[in-house]
Amino acid sequence: MTTRKTLLLSLIALVIAAPGMASASSFFHDVGGEIGATMHPDHINSSLSRADVNGSVLEARKNGTLAILQRGGVLPSKAVSPSKTREQVQQEYLTMSAAEKQRVTELYGVGN
Repeated sequence: MTTRKTLLLSLIALVIAAPGMASASSFFHDVGGEIGATMHPDHINSSLSRADVNGSVLEARKNGTLAILQRGGVLPSKAVSPSKTREQVQQEYLTMSAAEKQRVTELYGVGN
């Protein structure tokens, strides 16, 4: 009976302590209360070297993205051309089977 009780108490202690042990190596640590969390940057293991980071910053400075990000802006997305022409899409629709056309109609509704 005592071994069962000891085992049960050990398991309960492990379950209670597991979340704290899991967050011990994370950037934020939960402290509860109004503060919520504290930051610990020394707990982060990065695979980038200092030279890699400096190279990225220099590249961002050259192409103008660093200035945009420093001002809180959003980087513009690169324009992507369509993969198919309008004629290719129309031809693809015309060669669909009746079941495929029905499925497209169910998904997107009837177009005008």
